[in-house]
Amino acid sequence: MFLKRSNAFAWVLLLLASFFWIFGQEIITGLGPQGDYETTASYTEVTSNSQETSGGGTFPTTETWNPTTQITSPTTETWEQPTQEPVPDQTGSKFWGFVLCFLGLALTAAGVFLLRQKTPLLGPDGIGLLMVVWAALYGWIRDLYPIEYSISALSYLPAVAWLVIDFSVLIALRELWGWILGKCSLSWCLSRRLAGRCKAPQLSLLIYTFWIVASVAGMGGAWLLREGFYEDSAPLFWGGALNGAFALLCLWRYGADLGHFQKQLENYRKGQPISVGKGAFSETEGKLVDIQTRHQQAIQKAVTSERFKVELIANVSHDLRTPLTSILGYGELLEKENLSPEGREQLDRLNRKAGYMSELVESLFQLTKVSSGAEESQLSEIDLVRLLEQTIGLFDDQLGKAGLTVRRNYGADAIPLVTDGARMHQVFANLLGNAIKYALPGTRIFLEVKETNSGYWVRMMNTASYEMDFQPEEIVQRFARGDKARSTRGSGLGLAIAKTYTESVGGTFRVAVDGDQFSAIVELPKPERDL
Repeated sequence: MFLKRSNAFAWVLLLLASFFWIFGQEIITGLGPQGDYETTASYTEVTSNSQETSGGGTFPTTETWNPTTQITSPTTETWEQPTQEPVPDQTGSKFWGFVLCFLGLALTAAGVFLLRQKTPLLGPDGIGLLMVVWAALYGWIRDLYPIEYSISALSYLPAVAWLVIDFSVLIALRELWGWILGKCSLSWCLSRRLAGRCKAPQLSLLIYTFWIVASVAGMGGAWLLREGFYEDSAPLFWGGALNGAFALLCLWRYGADLGHFQKQLENYRKGQPISVGKGAFSETEGKLVDIQTRHQQAIQKAVTSERFKVELIANVSHDLRTPLTSILGYGELLEKENLSPEGREQLDRLNRKAGYMSELVESLFQLTKVSSGAEESQLSEIDLVRLLEQTIGLFDDQLGKAGLTVRRNYGADAIPLVTDGARMHQVFANLLGNAIKYALPGTRIFLEVKETNSGYWVRMMNTASYEMDFQPEEIVQRFARGDKARSTRGSGLGLAIAKTYTESVGGTFRVAVDGDQFSAIVELPKPERDL
């Protein structure tokens, strides 16, 4: 409902108060002149016996008696004494008029003060708009019938107009009293509440702008009419001034609310606590707090899940290393025995599988240690070009067997860099080994190094020997392989380890796919002295 029950009841009381006050005033002031009697006097004509002749005759003449003139001719006059007519006693009627006025005041006090306004309807600026309506009704009634508070000589239309005016005044009084008790809050302003219902901030600014322009226009119109219609234009002027002042205050407060909201956005970006204000963006700030809470819960859940997986992999890796070491040891002992050709073949297969499992467990173990932060990076100054060349040199035999060649483009003979050399060697070794496994035989591997404003950009690109139907962000996950059939040897940890190791030294790692071209891109920061 638009009105609550208390508001509706208060409005009914104020409507009755307006009705009692108007008709009480009519009874008191509309009974005619004060006094107990009205005096009436009658005068008669005085007939003169004198005659005037023009031709020797005489004619009787008659003239009206005037108390201020002297009578020079003999006359006969008749004069009646003033008569007094009794006027009915008006004491009883005035008493009921005072009773109605007293009831009107009592109902006004009850509707305004006892049932005070708790929820804004019009607000101070809305009351300013009503002042314009009051001025128009007042001028219309005054021009139609100049005697104020007189209804008996007219139709009921002026009475209804006066009732509307008085009722509006009482509603305004109730609004202002509630606004004062509400510590003169700007949230009571009609313009602020209208703008607050707009989803887009631009619409809110348009409402405030229109409100200010309309107020200034109303004040200007009242100023132009002040000469001939001062009494009618004064409420228009002050109403416009009141609306303009509150619209400016609301606009200023809207700017402060916007600044508070921007600060909360910055706190959200930095991960700091968000405070919800009471302004125009309080609802949005509340949603932002909810998003931050959900985000923190999601992060906590992801961290817990990641920690659980890391601990699980570390424990499993640790438990597998001991039996694998035993298997490899027994394999070496069996190689010294005299075995049949078939037994020798089975032993070689066993050693290969055991070696693969040992490498996988060791990779998992190292990956979990780096991911969990248990093993910190050992930073030192290295030469990036020399590191890449050493890594390529370790794979010369494998490159030759695959028919692959490496095309270098370093851009400099030496590139000094502060990083963890062991981890970055493992990164480039994994990338080069990944290219050897999955590159099309007889093609080239392109290795390019570029200097950027913040560091160095290393890209290794090759032509894939299979159709790459995966997303770049998927292939860097653990145990993810581009070869869906898994027909080639690989664990799916090479790119995941490269990504983890690169991020552990402050760099970034990503892959890109363009047709059959697969690129792995590593970005490393420059030394601090060069920044």
